[in-house]
Amino acid sequence: MNKAPQVAIIMRSKNEQPYVRDTLERFSRQTFTDYVLYNVDSGSTDGTLDVVRQHNPRPENVVEIASEAYVPGPVLNTMIEKTTEPIIVLLNADAIPLDDHWLERLLAPIVAGEADATMSRQVVRGSARFIDQYDYERAYSEKNLERDADFFSAVACAFRRKLWEDTKFYTDGYAEDLAWCKACREKGARFRIVTDSVVEHSHNYSIRGLYGKRYRHGIAYVHIHNERPRFFRQCVQCVREIARDLLHALRKGRLDTVPYNVLHRVVIHLAYYRGEREGRRQQESNRKGGKT
Repeated sequence: MNKAPQVAIIMRSKNEQPYVRDTLERFSRQTFTDYVLYNVDSGSTDGTLDVVRQHNPRPENVVEIASEAYVPGPVLNTMIEKTTEPIIVLLNADAIPLDDHWLERLLAPIVAGEADATMSRQVVRGSARFIDQYDYERAYSEKNLERDADFFSAVACAFRRKLWEDTKFYTDGYAEDLAWCKACREKGARFRIVTDSVVEHSHNYSIRGLYGKRYRHGIAYVHIHNERPRFFRQCVQCVREIARDLLHALRKGRLDTVPYNVLHRVVIHLAYYRGEREGRRQQESNRKGGKT
């Protein structure tokens, strides 16, 4: 009698062409094969869903939802509830594993009992902007990982099912992975980045798209950390980062990137601050509603 698969792979997608095919093809060549694939697509219109169906041998494991119904936390919680496997892996449909050992390496610390959750290192695509490449290099450096204990990305990660059963994903907005990591760590969970488990993943956001993403994260930050918006703090951080970016551009001989780099930082911090203000407004409204 064959044993039940030990790992559930949950893949989220929305208009992920042309990357989704590479992701699924490289995924199918992984050395670790004891898994069941689950897909959730939120309104793709570019053929992504057709590619997903070609690669998932179980049609019942392909879930479609409307684009407007997508909120990360609730979607992840719902999809995990559909699974029974003791280990959960999350992989975005546009996060391309860079070798055939990606999954085996990602799972190794969990299987060995050395970690409760792991995440892959991410590298940017060749088409990524200069500033995004710099941000990824800093985010996944050993120095940053030692300093920022709550840093965690659900783009490519794995965790014990028991961890999720004890702490579900944050459902009130975005930054669900950071909120979940913080809550789990506070209960003693062990998180680890696996630097030799690597995926290619990055986005060249428009200025409007960048603003929207950071605005949503600002809202979530207030709810997660219960802190007041601080305009001066955002201004200081923005100036420091602009200066740091300028030095990096000088070292790399890429002064041509400076105008966009400055705009990039200003948009991020402005959006984050306004998001924090909206998050605080929501908190105050909720408190007032609770009193009446």
